[in-house]
Amino acid sequence: MVAVVDLGSNSFILLVQHEGETLLEEVYEVGLKSIEDEDEAFEVASRVVSQIKAKVSDIPIHVFGTAIFRERPRLFERIVREFELKGEILSEEDEAYFTYMSVDPNFEKDITVFDLGGGSLEIVKKDWFVSLPLGTHVLNNLFDLSLPTIQQFEDALRHVEGMLPSFTNPVGVGGSFVAIASMRMGKWDLKAVEGFILSQHDVEAVIQQLKGKTYEQVRSWKIIPIGRERTIVAGCVVALAITKREPVKVSTKGFRHTLARMLEEGGIQRPWLRRG
Repeated sequence: MVAVVDLGSNSFILLVQHEGETLLEEVYEVGLKSIEDEDEAFEVASRVVSQIKAKVSDIPIHVFGTAIFRERPRLFERIVREFELKGEILSEEDEAYFTYMSVDPNFEKDITVFDLGGGSLEIVKKDWFVSLPLGTHVLNNLFDLSLPTIQQFEDALRHVEGMLPSFTNPVGVGGSFVAIASMRMGKWDLKAVEGFILSQHDVEAVIQQLKGKTYEQVRSWKIIPIGRERTIVAGCVVALAITKREPVKVSTKGFRHTLARMLEEGGIQRPWLRRG
């Protein structure tokens, strides 16, 4: 049995897996990208890590940091040291391909994986990837996407559209895609959301549902995790830019699933290095 924690800019995600079966998967919103003071960020992260450790106290925990910790490695080191955890900060390449392998473990499919976090957007094909500064917190800092008015949505959309490369058969990984699909379904259910085909119409419908609502009203719906209401509009910007070209298949997986499988099998491998 292994426990893997994805330490992201928006959220920390705990995955407990045994023999390939997911026993527990929970999302904890943290919003670290918007917290500039390191001590405050450490306190927020520590509260969540304490909850996670209490929940899986009898299982070794492996933690993996992404974009926010590539920017702030000292913060990651403080967390690992304070809680005596095993872990590492993933490079952009590691994050991209481990995420890709959660959808296509043998590099066989003609797909483009979009992994949207708070600090970056990874776009990955089986033989190519790019990391773009289009994370939800980044977009929130660049444009006024706040509820209830969402004043600069169109400006943000043009910004994202101008940076997206060509792609085919998109697969959306990350909390934003899951949140948008959950809004369409009216409930948070990871099993039901897996494989959801998100269309341009779906994204536009969620945008209309959000417009004119306050953060408190969105939280009161109890559909998406608390804290996600502040990033879902930015997620809709990216999702709409993609779905205007092609519908997106939603995946609830992520690099944590790849790493959990590898740890169960004896160790972390980077097969793309052998492939060149």
